[in-house]
Amino acid sequence: MRLNTRKKRFIRRMAGYATNPIAVKVRTLRRQEQRYDIAGIPVVLPPEHNLPFYQRRDPTYDHYAVALLWTLAQGERRVTVIDVGANVGDTAAAVLAADPRTAVISVEGDQRFLSYLHRNVAPFSDRASVVEGFVGPVGASVAYSRDGSTGGFNAVGGDDPQVVDEWVRPADLVAIPDAADLVVWKSDIDGFDIHVLAQHWDVIDSRCDVIWVEYDPPRTLGDPADVDRVIAALAGSGRTVLVYDNLGRRMVSLAPGEGQIAALRTLSDWLGVQYAGHVTVPYLDLWALSPEAAKLLSA
Repeated sequence: MRLNTRKKRFIRRMAGYATNPIAVKVRTLRRQEQRYDIAGIPVVLPPEHNLPFYQRRDPTYDHYAVALLWTLAQGERRVTVIDVGANVGDTAAAVLAADPRTAVISVEGDQRFLSYLHRNVAPFSDRASVVEGFVGPVGASVAYSRDGSTGGFNAVGGDDPQVVDEWVRPADLVAIPDAADLVVWKSDIDGFDIHVLAQHWDVIDSRCDVIWVEYDPPRTLGDPADVDRVIAALAGSGRTVLVYDNLGRRMVSLAPGEGQIAALRTLSDWLGVQYAGHVTVPYLDLWALSPEAAKLLSA
């Protein structure tokens, strides 16, 4: 039986679930860093980082956003991305490489990730800055822990729990870009994106033309009521909301207005079904766009 390209790709993807943990274990024991290419830019990753596996498995993973940000940068205003939860700077490096004017403010509190973040954005030092610390506070959750290639404020588990008593506040971050910049708030802080947005909405909404957040209500770690607070805030903001799945495929564009409430609640329920049954689409990306940003992306 001959295998077509689709079947071969499926077999490789399934095999990766078995081979990747072994490869991670070997690299970790050898303390072997990974050299990886993102959009033509070489970056260095920790031995345990899973980004190469994710992108081999799903080639569209994490690529679509660079194209959207590049399109925004074709307008008259310089784009500045506030990258909250920058991890090792893989997204920052790709964004900086894509457009010669775009600036990125990377925010990260994990000391291990920070060492790689500094290295990966160093070639763009004229447009890249790093803020060391965690964005918050969010409720009573103050213990951070790392879990492989990601980290967050989980209740239990992870490596070397770290109690956080000094926080980077959104108000301080949005004050950094020049007044004329088109500002993008990009948030990937597993389980707390919704809560930071809910509790600091006025500050973020008033300055950021684009709010790009990971949307994952079933696995959110703070006050569950924050989900409805964010939905109501988005619906009342006059923003267009683009919804992408975790692999960068656009699902729907939600016009400004109260209609967003029912749509986002339906998507929240759908994610719950996905999570309970099979994690095919474990989260969504929301892009909440000001009228100017929406016009640039629709041109």
